[in-house]
Amino acid sequence: MTTTPETRADAPGGTGPTTGTALVSTLVLTTATLVAALVISGGVNPVQVSLALLPLVAALGYWRGARWAPVTAVLSVLLLLPMRVVELSFDLSRPGDAVPFAVAVLTVLAAGTVLTTAVLDRSARRRPSPRRAVTGAVLGAALGAVLGLGLVLASPQPDDTGGLSDEEIAALPTVDMVNFRFEPGQLRVAEGQPMAFRFTNHTDRSHSFAVEALGIDTTVPSGRTRTVVVEADAGTYPFVCTVGDHEGSGMVGSLVVVGDGRADATGGEDTADTERTPGTGHDH
Repeated sequence: MTTTPETRADAPGGTGPTTGTALVSTLVLTTATLVAALVISGGVNPVQVSLALLPLVAALGYWRGARWAPVTAVLSVLLLLPMRVVELSFDLSRPGDAVPFAVAVLTVLAAGTVLTTAVLDRSARRRPSPRRAVTGAVLGAALGAVLGLGLVLASPQPDDTGGLSDEEIAALPTVDMVNFRFEPGQLRVAEGQPMAFRFTNHTDRSHSFAVEALGIDTTVPSGRTRTVVVEADAGTYPFVCTVGDHEGSGMVGSLVVVGDGRADATGGEDTADTERTPGTGHDH
């Protein structure tokens, strides 16, 4: 008589006490990763889309009762989470952005459940048990919460806009991050007057705005927007993208702080004729 993976309690493969929970968690991880890579992202990132196939393969393995399913599931978590640390921390820190926040929460909860069920299945007899399935889900959710908190603490992405309202933020001068340049490439601010800029990233990868002399290094994940407030002494400060080899690919620019109290915030052809002077900056 032919049996299905769900009825084979003595299957020699991947079917175990928490197979149903593991199957659901790998499918959720696949879906959340694809939504992040195809919907929330500023462009299709082939690497992230390819990695999203790993938990899908693991789900297929669980359904078929394959011995390798738990290993593939754990491998998918170990590859996906490190790659998305900044992105997940960014979204988890902003519950007001409902869709990215929900996708990030589902990602870490599913990742925690994948890891937990893999351990439970290795340490228990391979006999389906509703109680163990519930235990796997609860422990997985708890581990997922810990993972999410760990990501936020390991790579904090604060969004302090200095009390600006949403309308004021929307009206700020915008700097577009493009592969591989800033548009505009020159920013001008007045000395002694804090100036905020909106950095938008509509590309398929993360970019950053870094001004070494001012201690600013702000990463903007793919498809996201961040605000940076700048205040510095008069001078010209180079800024770069510190992600990968983006600086070497030409993603550089200059911040001109004009000493007479007047400046065109989004750039211009004139450049302040002053020496570069260290100042203070605030990253938001």
